Amino acid sequence: MNRSDARVRETQGDLVLRPDARKGAAFLITASVATVAIVAAILMGDAPPVFALVVGTLFTVPILLGVGAFFRARIILTAHDIVLRGVFSQRRLPRSQAAEVVRATLVAPRGSPGDTLFVLDAHRNLLLRVPGGGYAREDIDRLVTALGLPCSGPDHAVNASELARTYPGLVSWAERHPYRLAFVIAGVLVAVVMTLVLFSIST
Repeated sequence: MNRSDARVRETQGDLVLRPDARKGAAFLITASVATVAIVAAILMGDAPPVFALVVGTLFTVPILLGVGAFFRARIILTAHDIVLRGVFSQRRLPRSQAAEVVRATLVAPRGSPGDTLFVLDAHRNLLLRVPGGGYAREDIDRLVTALGLPCSGPDHAVNASELARTYPGLVSWAERHPYRLAFVIAGVLVAVVMTLVLFSIST
């Protein structure tokens, strides 16, 4: 069985896409090395050990979720439904409701571009978003072909704000304003860490 057969399995007419093992391994190695390096730097510094614990936990959670997604996540196309299976949930959309697909290569801040499919109804309302960043590009090509729907989208990588100008309503406010969201999250994390540090000092 070759790599493509391992990622894509056709069972009784269903198309089943599995995450790309190469992308999964690259994410796991990069995230693990970064986590160890940051925690080690904190422990070698003057910061309280509780700070290393907080940071280590914040980095470990997405790593565990990523591992879970690799083993459980699937995109399944049946004769009647489009099914997205995630780590904790599963979404099912009747194919009869789908009328169009928008395919975009979205660029995230400090991240690599990833394919995303937006499945729209006849009124161009968003029905389902299919994240394809963890899948091989040729597998997403196979999915688009199997759907057999009109497909449009930018012919180059774009960020969420650029996509929203052409296709309004497909991406959220948080995606269009990632730096504002990051500033808010950073402020919350700093407040939590400072609270923990003050608590450890007072006790």
